[in-house]
Amino acid sequence: MSLWRTILMAVNLVGVRLGGAAIGLASQILLARLLTQHDVGVVFLGMSAAAFISLLITGGYPILAITCLPRYYALGRKNLVRAFHAAFLRDSLWISLASFAVAAVAYFWLPINDGLKIALLFGCLSAPASALIRINGSVANSVRRYALSYVPDFLYRPGLLLAYLVFAWAVGLQLSIAHVLWAFVIMNTIVALAQAWLIGEDGARSGLKWSGRHNLAPVLRSRAAALVIVGIVTASFADVVTLIAGFFLNTADVALVGVTIRLAALAGFITQATQQFILPDLTAAMTRGTRQQVHALLLRINMIALAAILACVAGAMLFGPWALRIFGSGYEAGHWPLVLFMISQAFRAASGMNQHLLSLAGYQIKTAGSCLVAMAVLVGATALLTPSYGIMGIACAVLIADAVWAGLLALQTQRLTGRRGDIIGVLLEKRS
Repeated sequence: MSLWRTILMAVNLVGVRLGGAAIGLASQILLARLLTQHDVGVVFLGMSAAAFISLLITGGYPILAITCLPRYYALGRKNLVRAFHAAFLRDSLWISLASFAVAAVAYFWLPINDGLKIALLFGCLSAPASALIRINGSVANSVRRYALSYVPDFLYRPGLLLAYLVFAWAVGLQLSIAHVLWAFVIMNTIVALAQAWLIGEDGARSGLKWSGRHNLAPVLRSRAAALVIVGIVTASFADVVTLIAGFFLNTADVALVGVTIRLAALAGFITQATQQFILPDLTAAMTRGTRQQVHALLLRINMIALAAILACVAGAMLFGPWALRIFGSGYEAGHWPLVLFMISQAFRAASGMNQHLLSLAGYQIKTAGSCLVAMAVLVGATALLTPSYGIMGIACAVLIADAVWAGLLALQTQRLTGRRGDIIGVLLEKRS
Protein backbone atom coordinates (compact mmCIF):
# COMPACT_ATOMS: atom_id res chain seq x y z
CA MET A 1 0.00 0.00 0.00
CA SER A 2 1.34 3.45 -0.95
CA LEU A 3 2.11 6.09 1.66
CA TRP A 4 -0.66 8.33 0.32
CA ARG A 5 -3.25 5.56 0.51
CA THR A 6 -2.08 4.69 4.04
CA ILE A 7 -2.60 8.31 5.10
CA LEU A 8 -6.06 8.37 3.51
CA MET A 9 -7.01 5.15 5.28
CA ALA A 10 -5.83 6.57 8.61
CA VAL A 11 -7.84 9.76 8.04
CA ASN A 12 -10.92 7.74 7.05
CA LEU A 13 -10.57 5.52 10.11
CA VAL A 14 -10.31 8.47 12.48
CA GLY A 15 -13.27 10.12 10.74
CA VAL A 16 -15.39 6.98 11.04
CA ARG A 17 -14.46 6.53 14.69
CA LEU A 18 -15.24 10.16 15.44
CA GLY A 19 -18.56 9.75 13.63
CA GLY A 20 -19.28 6.62 15.66
CA ALA A 21 -18.37 8.43 18.87
CA ALA A 22 -20.71 11.28 17.94
CA ILE A 23 -23.53 8.80 17.24
CA GLY A 24 -22.85 7.09 20.56
CA LEU A 25 -22.92 10.41 22.40
CA ALA A 26 -26.22 11.34 20.75
CA SER A 27 -27.66 7.96 21.76
CA GLN A 28 -26.58 8.48 25.37
CA ILE A 29 -28.24 11.90 25.46
CA LEU A 30 -31.48 10.49 24.03
CA LEU A 31 -31.42 7.59 26.47
CA ALA A 32 -30.97 10.00 29.36
CA ARG A 33 -33.92 12.04 28.11
CA LEU A 34 -36.23 9.12 27.34
CA LEU A 35 -35.56 6.93 30.39
CA THR A 36 -35.20 7.48 34.10
CA GLN A 37 -31.68 7.61 35.52
CA HIS A 38 -32.20 4.18 37.09
CA ASP A 39 -33.23 2.70 33.73
CA VAL A 40 -30.27 4.31 31.95
CA GLY A 41 -27.97 2.65 34.49
CA VAL A 42 -29.45 -0.76 33.72
CA VAL A 43 -29.14 -0.19 29.96
CA PHE A 44 -25.48 0.80 30.36
CA LEU A 45 -24.90 -2.31 32.45
CA GLY A 46 -26.47 -4.49 29.75
CA MET A 47 -24.37 -2.96 26.98
CA SER A 48 -21.21 -3.20 29.07
CA ALA A 49 -21.98 -6.83 29.95
CA ALA A 50 -22.37 -7.60 26.24
CA ALA A 51 -19.03 -5.94 25.43
CA PHE A 52 -17.21 -7.75 28.24
CA ILE A 53 -18.71 -11.20 27.64
CA SER A 54 -18.16 -10.91 23.87
CA LEU A 55 -14.50 -10.06 24.46
CA LEU A 56 -14.17 -13.12 26.67
CA ILE A 57 -15.84 -15.56 24.29
CA THR A 58 -13.69 -14.49 21.34
CA GLY A 59 -10.76 -15.81 23.36
CA GLY A 60 -8.40 -13.14 22.01
CA TYR A 61 -8.53 -14.58 18.49
CA PRO A 62 -9.62 -11.32 16.76
CA ILE A 63 -6.46 -9.53 17.94
CA LEU A 64 -4.37 -12.53 16.94
CA ALA A 65 -6.07 -12.72 13.54
CA ILE A 66 -4.73 -9.30 12.55
CA THR A 67 -1.17 -10.69 12.54
CA CYS A 68 -1.71 -14.40 11.80
CA LEU A 69 -4.18 -14.37 8.92
CA PRO A 70 -2.26 -11.93 6.65
CA ARG A 71 0.81 -14.14 7.08
CA TYR A 72 -1.12 -17.27 6.11
CA TYR A 73 -2.62 -15.54 3.07
CA ALA A 74 0.83 -14.26 2.01
CA LEU A 75 2.15 -17.81 2.17
CA GLY A 76 -0.83 -19.10 0.21
CA ARG A 77 -1.75 -21.47 3.05
CA LYS A 78 -5.53 -21.53 2.89
CA ASN A 79 -5.49 -24.69 4.99
CA LEU A 80 -3.91 -22.71 7.85
CA VAL A 81 -6.59 -20.02 7.47
CA ARG A 82 -9.30 -22.65 7.85
CA ALA A 83 -7.40 -24.24 10.74
CA PHE A 84 -7.24 -20.83 12.47
CA HIS A 85 -10.99 -20.36 12.13
CA ALA A 86 -11.62 -23.93 13.29
CA ALA A 87 -9.52 -23.25 16.41
CA PHE A 88 -11.46 -20.04 17.02
CA LEU A 89 -14.86 -21.72 16.65
CA ARG A 90 -13.88 -24.59 18.94
CA ASP A 91 -12.39 -22.43 21.70
CA SER A 92 -15.12 -19.81 21.40
CA LEU A 93 -17.81 -22.47 21.83
CA TRP A 94 -16.30 -23.79 25.06
CA ILE A 95 -15.64 -20.31 26.46
CA SER A 96 -19.21 -19.31 25.58
CA LEU A 97 -20.67 -22.30 27.41
CA ALA A 98 -18.50 -21.59 30.46
CA SER A 99 -19.35 -17.87 30.43
CA PHE A 100 -23.08 -18.49 30.11
CA ALA A 101 -22.91 -21.06 32.92
CA VAL A 102 -21.21 -18.54 35.22
CA ALA A 103 -23.78 -15.90 34.25
CA ALA A 104 -26.60 -18.36 34.98
CA VAL A 105 -25.16 -19.11 38.43
CA ALA A 106 -24.93 -15.38 39.14
CA TYR A 107 -28.45 -14.77 37.83
CA PHE A 108 -30.19 -17.51 39.83
CA TRP A 109 -28.11 -17.94 42.97
CA LEU A 110 -25.99 -14.87 43.76
CA PRO A 111 -27.48 -12.01 45.81
CA ILE A 112 -27.24 -9.39 43.06
CA ASN A 113 -29.79 -6.68 42.31
CA ASP A 114 -32.41 -6.91 39.56
CA GLY A 115 -30.54 -4.39 37.40
CA LEU A 116 -27.48 -6.63 37.26
CA LYS A 117 -29.65 -9.66 36.52
CA ILE A 118 -31.22 -7.90 33.54
CA ALA A 119 -27.77 -6.80 32.37
CA LEU A 120 -26.41 -10.34 32.56
CA LEU A 121 -29.41 -11.72 30.65
CA PHE A 122 -29.20 -9.26 27.77
CA GLY A 123 -25.40 -9.30 27.87
CA CYS A 124 -25.48 -13.04 27.17
CA LEU A 125 -28.12 -12.61 24.47
CA SER A 126 -26.09 -9.96 22.66
CA ALA A 127 -22.59 -11.34 23.26
CA PRO A 128 -22.52 -13.90 20.38
CA ALA A 129 -23.38 -11.22 17.81
CA SER A 130 -20.89 -8.78 19.35
CA ALA A 131 -18.22 -11.49 19.29
CA LEU A 132 -18.98 -12.21 15.63
CA ILE A 133 -18.57 -8.51 14.83
CA ARG A 134 -15.16 -8.57 16.53
CA ILE A 135 -13.85 -11.54 14.52
CA ASN A 136 -15.51 -10.27 11.32
CA GLY A 137 -13.65 -6.98 11.66
CA SER A 138 -10.29 -8.70 12.09
CA VAL A 139 -10.89 -11.05 9.16
CA ALA A 140 -11.94 -8.18 6.88
CA ASN A 141 -8.82 -6.28 7.90
CA SER A 142 -6.61 -9.28 7.10
CA VAL A 143 -7.98 -9.48 3.53
CA ARG A 144 -7.63 -5.68 3.07
CA ARG A 145 -11.37 -4.97 3.06
CA TYR A 146 -10.84 -2.11 5.46
CA ALA A 147 -14.23 -0.40 5.15
CA LEU A 148 -15.95 -3.71 5.93
CA SER A 149 -13.60 -4.06 8.88
CA TYR A 150 -14.60 -0.97 10.83
CA VAL A 151 -17.64 0.76 9.26
CA PRO A 152 -20.27 -1.79 10.44
CA ASP A 153 -19.03 -1.69 14.04
CA PHE A 154 -18.32 2.04 14.30
CA LEU A 155 -21.20 3.44 12.23
CA TYR A 156 -23.95 0.97 11.32
CA ARG A 157 -24.35 -0.70 14.72
CA PRO A 158 -24.63 2.51 16.80
CA GLY A 159 -26.42 4.24 13.92
CA LEU A 160 -29.27 1.69 13.92
CA LEU A 161 -29.72 2.09 17.66
CA LEU A 162 -29.74 5.88 17.35
CA ALA A 163 -32.33 5.63 14.55
CA TYR A 164 -34.56 3.52 16.82
CA LEU A 165 -34.21 6.02 19.68
CA VAL A 166 -34.96 8.96 17.39
CA PHE A 167 -38.04 7.15 16.07
CA ALA A 168 -39.22 6.45 19.62
CA TRP A 169 -38.72 10.09 20.57
CA ALA A 170 -40.45 11.38 17.42
CA VAL A 171 -43.60 9.26 17.86
CA GLY A 172 -43.70 9.63 21.64
CA LEU A 173 -43.13 5.93 22.32
CA GLN A 174 -42.81 5.09 26.02
CA LEU A 175 -39.55 3.16 26.12
CA SER A 176 -38.61 0.62 28.75
CA ILE A 177 -35.32 -1.10 29.62
CA ALA A 178 -36.44 -4.21 27.74
CA HIS A 179 -37.34 -2.20 24.61
CA VAL A 180 -33.88 -0.63 24.39
CA LEU A 181 -31.92 -3.78 25.20
CA TRP A 182 -33.94 -5.94 22.79
CA ALA A 183 -33.28 -3.33 20.10
CA PHE A 184 -29.59 -3.50 21.00
CA VAL A 185 -29.57 -7.31 20.66
CA ILE A 186 -31.49 -7.32 17.36
CA MET A 187 -29.38 -4.61 15.74
CA ASN A 188 -26.12 -6.23 16.82
CA THR A 189 -27.34 -9.48 15.28
CA ILE A 190 -28.36 -7.82 12.01
CA VAL A 191 -24.99 -6.08 11.63
CA ALA A 192 -23.02 -9.21 12.56
CA LEU A 193 -24.84 -11.47 10.09
CA ALA A 194 -24.73 -8.92 7.26
CA GLN A 195 -21.02 -8.36 7.80
CA ALA A 196 -20.36 -12.12 7.87
CA TRP A 197 -22.35 -12.59 4.66
CA LEU A 198 -20.36 -9.86 2.88
CA ILE A 199 -17.05 -11.40 4.01
CA GLY A 200 -18.13 -14.71 2.54
CA GLU A 201 -15.83 -17.71 2.47
CA ASP A 202 -12.97 -15.79 4.07
CA GLY A 203 -14.96 -15.56 7.29
CA ALA A 204 -15.00 -17.71 10.41
CA ARG A 205 -17.51 -20.11 8.86
CA SER A 206 -14.67 -21.53 6.73
CA GLY A 207 -13.54 -23.23 9.92
CA LEU A 208 -16.59 -25.46 9.70
CA LYS A 209 -15.12 -26.99 6.53
CA TRP A 210 -11.73 -27.65 8.07
CA SER A 211 -10.82 -31.34 8.12
CA GLY A 212 -7.04 -31.19 7.92
CA ARG A 213 -4.40 -32.45 10.31
CA HIS A 214 -3.22 -29.03 11.52
CA ASN A 215 -4.69 -28.25 14.93
CA LEU A 216 -3.63 -24.68 15.69
CA ALA A 217 -5.62 -24.34 18.90
CA PRO A 218 -2.87 -25.54 21.28
CA VAL A 219 -0.37 -23.21 19.60
CA LEU A 220 -2.63 -20.14 19.54
CA ARG A 221 -4.55 -20.58 22.78
CA SER A 222 -2.03 -19.20 25.28
CA ARG A 223 -1.19 -16.19 23.11
CA ALA A 224 -4.86 -15.46 22.49
CA ALA A 225 -5.70 -15.71 26.20
CA ALA A 226 -3.03 -13.13 27.06
CA LEU A 227 -4.46 -10.80 24.42
CA VAL A 228 -7.91 -11.02 26.04
CA ILE A 229 -6.46 -9.45 29.18
CA VAL A 230 -4.74 -6.76 27.11
CA GLY A 231 -7.97 -6.07 25.23
CA ILE A 232 -9.96 -5.67 28.46
CA VAL A 233 -7.70 -2.87 29.69
CA THR A 234 -6.91 -1.18 26.39
CA ALA A 235 -10.15 -1.49 24.42
CA SER A 236 -13.02 -2.23 26.83
CA PHE A 237 -11.97 -0.47 30.02
CA ALA A 238 -15.00 1.84 30.17
CA ASP A 239 -17.34 -1.15 29.89
CA VAL A 240 -15.43 -3.03 32.59
CA VAL A 241 -15.59 -0.04 34.95
CA THR A 242 -19.34 0.33 34.33
CA LEU A 243 -19.87 -3.37 34.96
CA ILE A 244 -17.84 -3.31 38.20
CA ALA A 245 -19.79 -0.24 39.32
CA GLY A 246 -22.97 -2.33 39.09
CA PHE A 247 -21.76 -4.49 41.98
CA PHE A 248 -21.09 -1.55 44.31
CA LEU A 249 -23.50 1.25 43.33
CA ASN A 250 -27.21 1.63 42.76
CA THR A 251 -28.29 1.78 39.13
CA ALA A 252 -28.85 5.56 39.19
CA ASP A 253 -25.20 6.05 40.16
CA VAL A 254 -24.17 3.50 37.52
CA ALA A 255 -25.79 5.80 34.97
CA LEU A 256 -23.52 8.61 36.22
CA VAL A 257 -20.49 6.35 35.90
CA GLY A 258 -21.54 5.23 32.41
CA VAL A 259 -22.04 8.78 31.12
CA THR A 260 -18.91 10.31 32.67
CA ILE A 261 -16.47 7.54 31.83
CA ARG A 262 -17.71 7.44 28.24
CA LEU A 263 -17.22 11.20 27.93
CA ALA A 264 -13.69 10.76 29.28
CA ALA A 265 -13.08 7.89 26.85
CA LEU A 266 -14.18 10.17 24.01
CA ALA A 267 -11.51 12.67 25.07
CA GLY A 268 -9.01 9.81 25.31
CA PHE A 269 -9.80 8.84 21.73
CA ILE A 270 -8.44 12.21 20.60
CA THR A 271 -5.03 11.37 22.05
CA GLN A 272 -5.16 7.84 20.64
CA ALA A 273 -5.91 9.20 17.18
CA THR A 274 -2.94 11.58 17.29
CA GLN A 275 -0.71 8.68 18.36
CA GLN A 276 -1.96 6.55 15.47
CA PHE A 277 -0.90 9.18 12.94
CA ILE A 278 2.73 9.13 14.08
CA LEU A 279 3.11 5.34 14.08
CA PRO A 280 4.27 5.04 10.42
CA ASP A 281 6.96 7.69 11.01
CA LEU A 282 7.95 6.09 14.31
CA THR A 283 8.20 2.64 12.72
CA ALA A 284 10.36 4.02 9.91
CA ALA A 285 12.66 5.84 12.36
CA MET A 286 13.04 2.72 14.51
CA THR A 287 13.80 0.62 11.42
CA ARG A 288 16.55 3.00 10.32
CA GLY A 289 17.97 3.03 13.81
CA THR A 290 18.09 6.84 14.16
CA ARG A 291 17.62 7.12 17.91
CA GLN A 292 17.62 10.92 17.82
CA GLN A 293 14.73 10.98 15.35
CA VAL A 294 12.79 8.44 17.43
CA HIS A 295 13.33 10.62 20.50
CA ALA A 296 12.13 13.73 18.66
CA LEU A 297 8.98 11.98 17.44
CA LEU A 298 8.18 10.62 20.90
CA LEU A 299 8.69 14.04 22.47
CA ARG A 300 6.45 15.69 19.86
CA ILE A 301 3.58 13.23 20.18
CA ASN A 302 3.75 13.31 23.99
CA MET A 303 3.58 17.09 24.03
CA ILE A 304 0.60 17.10 21.63
CA ALA A 305 -1.25 14.34 23.50
CA LEU A 306 -0.55 15.90 26.89
CA ALA A 307 -1.70 19.33 25.72
CA ALA A 308 -4.91 17.81 24.28
CA ILE A 309 -5.80 15.86 27.41
CA LEU A 310 -4.95 18.76 29.75
CA ALA A 311 -7.28 20.95 27.69
CA CYS A 312 -9.98 18.31 28.18
CA VAL A 313 -9.32 18.23 31.93
CA ALA A 314 -9.59 22.02 32.10
CA GLY A 315 -12.79 21.89 30.05
CA ALA A 316 -14.26 19.28 32.40
CA MET A 317 -13.40 21.39 35.43
CA LEU A 318 -14.88 24.59 34.00
CA PHE A 319 -17.77 23.35 31.86
CA GLY A 320 -18.45 19.85 33.23
CA PRO A 321 -21.75 20.70 34.99
CA TRP A 322 -23.07 22.46 31.89
CA ALA A 323 -22.10 19.53 29.64
CA LEU A 324 -23.65 16.99 31.99
CA ARG A 325 -26.85 19.03 32.26
CA ILE A 326 -27.52 18.08 28.62
CA PHE A 327 -28.24 14.56 29.88
CA GLY A 328 -30.52 15.84 32.63
CA SER A 329 -30.23 17.73 35.89
CA GLY A 330 -29.53 14.53 37.84
CA TYR A 331 -26.29 13.99 35.93
CA GLU A 332 -24.60 17.16 37.22
CA ALA A 333 -23.49 15.16 40.27
CA GLY A 334 -20.95 13.45 37.98
CA HIS A 335 -18.88 16.63 37.59
CA TRP A 336 -15.87 15.73 39.75
CA PRO A 337 -15.88 12.05 38.83
CA LEU A 338 -15.73 13.26 35.21
CA VAL A 339 -12.67 15.37 36.07
CA LEU A 340 -10.95 12.37 37.70
CA PHE A 341 -11.77 10.14 34.73
CA MET A 342 -10.27 12.81 32.45
CA ILE A 343 -7.10 12.92 34.55
CA SER A 344 -6.84 9.13 34.32
CA GLN A 345 -6.85 9.56 30.54
CA ALA A 346 -3.64 11.58 30.91
CA PHE A 347 -1.94 8.46 32.28
CA ARG A 348 -3.35 6.49 29.37
CA ALA A 349 -2.13 9.10 26.91
CA ALA A 350 1.39 8.81 28.32
CA SER A 351 1.37 5.01 28.49
CA GLY A 352 -0.05 4.74 24.97
CA MET A 353 3.32 5.24 23.33
CA ASN A 354 4.87 2.65 25.63
CA GLN A 355 2.17 0.24 24.49
CA HIS A 356 3.02 1.01 20.85
CA LEU A 357 6.76 0.58 21.44
CA LEU A 358 6.20 -2.81 23.03
CA SER A 359 3.90 -3.88 20.19
CA LEU A 360 6.35 -2.74 17.51
CA ALA A 361 9.10 -4.71 19.24
CA GLY A 362 6.93 -7.83 19.42
CA TYR A 363 6.25 -7.73 23.17
CA GLN A 364 2.50 -7.05 23.12
CA ILE A 365 1.65 -10.31 24.87
CA LYS A 366 4.07 -9.52 27.70
CA THR A 367 1.92 -6.51 28.62
CA ALA A 368 -0.78 -8.90 29.85
CA GLY A 369 0.92 -9.00 33.26
CA SER A 370 0.67 -5.23 33.65
CA CYS A 371 -2.97 -5.31 32.57
CA LEU A 372 -3.76 -8.08 35.06
CA VAL A 373 -2.19 -6.13 37.93
CA ALA A 374 -4.10 -2.98 36.88
CA MET A 375 -7.39 -4.92 36.89
CA ALA A 376 -6.65 -6.34 40.35
CA VAL A 377 -5.87 -2.83 41.61
CA LEU A 378 -9.10 -1.52 40.06
CA VAL A 379 -11.27 -4.16 41.71
CA GLY A 380 -9.47 -3.88 45.06
CA ALA A 381 -9.55 -0.07 45.17
CA THR A 382 -13.20 -0.05 44.10
CA ALA A 383 -14.14 -2.49 46.87
CA LEU A 384 -12.20 -0.39 49.40
CA LEU A 385 -13.29 3.12 48.37
CA THR A 386 -16.77 2.84 46.87
CA PRO A 387 -18.70 1.84 50.02
CA SER A 388 -17.55 5.06 51.73
CA TYR A 389 -17.23 7.50 48.82
CA GLY A 390 -19.70 6.24 46.22
CA ILE A 391 -19.09 7.33 42.65
CA MET A 392 -16.05 9.39 43.72
CA GLY A 393 -14.61 6.19 45.16
CA ILE A 394 -14.79 4.33 41.86
CA ALA A 395 -13.39 7.40 40.05
CA CYS A 396 -10.40 7.38 42.42
CA ALA A 397 -10.02 3.62 41.87
CA VAL A 398 -9.87 4.14 38.10
CA LEU A 399 -7.28 6.90 38.55
CA ILE A 400 -5.11 4.65 40.74
CA ALA A 401 -5.44 1.67 38.37
CA ASP A 402 -4.51 3.74 35.31
CA ALA A 403 -1.51 5.22 37.14
CA VAL A 404 -0.32 1.72 38.14
CA TRP A 405 -0.81 0.44 34.58
CA ALA A 406 1.12 3.38 33.11
CA GLY A 407 3.95 2.91 35.59
CA LEU A 408 4.26 -0.82 34.95
CA LEU A 409 4.22 -0.31 31.18
CA ALA A 410 6.99 2.28 31.51
CA LEU A 411 9.14 -0.19 33.46
CA GLN A 412 8.45 -2.97 30.96
CA THR A 413 9.23 -0.76 27.99
CA GLN A 414 12.53 0.37 29.49
CA ARG A 415 13.54 -3.19 30.34
CA LEU A 416 12.52 -4.82 27.07
CA THR A 417 13.22 -2.12 24.47
CA GLY A 418 15.82 0.08 26.16
CA ARG A 419 13.70 3.25 25.86
CA ARG A 420 10.47 4.68 27.22
CA GLY A 421 7.70 6.37 25.29
CA ASP A 422 6.02 8.37 28.06
CA ILE A 423 6.75 12.07 28.62
CA ILE A 424 8.81 11.50 31.80
CA GLY A 425 10.95 8.82 30.19
CA VAL A 426 11.49 10.94 27.07
CA LEU A 427 12.53 13.98 29.12
CA LEU A 428 14.87 11.90 31.30
CA GLU A 429 16.48 10.45 28.18
CA LYS A 430 17.01 13.95 26.83
CA ARG A 431 18.78 15.03 30.03
CA SER A 432 21.07 12.02 29.95
